[in-house]
Amino acid sequence: MTKTPRRLLTLLLACTLSSFALAQTLARPGWAGSGMSADPWWKHAVVYHVNPANFSPSEGSPLHGLTQRLDYLHSLGVDAILLTPIQPDPSQSNAQAIDPTLGTLDDLDDLIHQASRHNIRVLLDLAPGTADLSTVARFWLNRGVAGLHVIGTAGSAQTALQIAELRKASASYLGQRVILGDLDPSAPVPQKVAIPTRILDAPQLLLDPRAGTVPQLRASAIRPAIDAAQSLIQTGRSMPLLVTDGPAYTRSMGRYADAKHDLAIAKVVATVLLTTGAASEIYYGQELGLTAESPASTTSTTPTNLTHPLIHWGAPAPPSHGQPNSNVALEEANPASLLNWYRRLSELHHGNATVNSGTTITLNHDDQNVLAWVRKPQTVSAISSVLIVMCNLSAQPAQLSLKPDIARLHLRGTFLRTVLRSDNGRGPMHLDAITLSPYAVYIGELRY
Repeated sequence: MTKTPRRLLTLLLACTLSSFALAQTLARPGWAGSGMSADPWWKHAVVYHVNPANFSPSEGSPLHGLTQRLDYLHSLGVDAILLTPIQPDPSQSNAQAIDPTLGTLDDLDDLIHQASRHNIRVLLDLAPGTADLSTVARFWLNRGVAGLHVIGTAGSAQTALQIAELRKASASYLGQRVILGDLDPSAPVPQKVAIPTRILDAPQLLLDPRAGTVPQLRASAIRPAIDAAQSLIQTGRSMPLLVTDGPAYTRSMGRYADAKHDLAIAKVVATVLLTTGAASEIYYGQELGLTAESPASTTSTTPTNLTHPLIHWGAPAPPSHGQPNSNVALEEANPASLLNWYRRLSELHHGNATVNSGTTITLNHDDQNVLAWVRKPQTVSAISSVLIVMCNLSAQPAQLSLKPDIARLHLRGTFLRTVLRSDNGRGPMHLDAITLSPYAVYIGELRY
């Protein structure tokens, strides 16, 4: 063999291996699993759950439309996209294919690679009844999908075995692939999680709707759910992925909005989602205050109406009675918008060490219907402060004192320096005389 053919063969082999490595490592240097970071990427992730059909462009496939919106998702601080089932018929052999109404395998490959350039991973829902689950899982993992969620895997021994099988399959891939499981939302709070004893058999992320799907915004209902999520974190087996909206739930704004404080209520929901120390899932359009479900946004992969999108990406339209709206351009231009509130919370979720990894301790102010919790860093210092989050869950102002709570927890402090607040108030909050306006959120550093 001459030198030229050898060089050509070497080049082809290098390209082949590089392509294989691209799918295996998801092509993002510095991600955990790439050999440059030891921290699991998924422990405090923000996951964006979406049906690709919701992003259908004027030209091209819905998957291509989603690829076109990666800049938007990156600006939201999204770490991973979770796609609803994209297989045409998961119960048949063509579970290793894509519904042609959503796009092609090439479109998916392009989404994965372009998302990687935005520091975003792609996860995939697998529908119940997926045929030959292990084989199907390996097919998608081979294409570079970063994780899998089998819908409805809650509680039973059979589903626990399915999760263990998927964990075994995903462990052979680089890039810290993750398996997502479900908590049973009908179980009482606190719930004993039906997961295997061995950590390596448990899902890394467990979708937890307990705090975000209560019938009413009541501190007495949400506080125990936050405590239950913290108990799950402490087991070290699975990280709760908090869920407030999704294909299986009426949208939170449809449940909680009162036609007067809708924007403030939506900001309360976002705060619960992004500041309690768990991983967080944002459902398509939730960050824009959508109150209705798109006909295409269900667990079905067949789009039924793509001509009337719920989200408008173009020039701003006039607001509707000051309520949350689905016009992205208008939301981006308004510093007080729900979208920008989500972005600020996401920045806090990722960038503040106390919010990211501190201990969560709930405070009982159920009588005032105020949901409050302390985020305490491992070492309290002048540069690593205790944070306190308070949410008034009523349409009336709330007055309370946190001095007894701070004394009970053996913390030092007399006032709170504002980090983030949803109302128009200014200045610090003194612990012995706190006033929260209706449905207001206040996040402050404990100072003395």
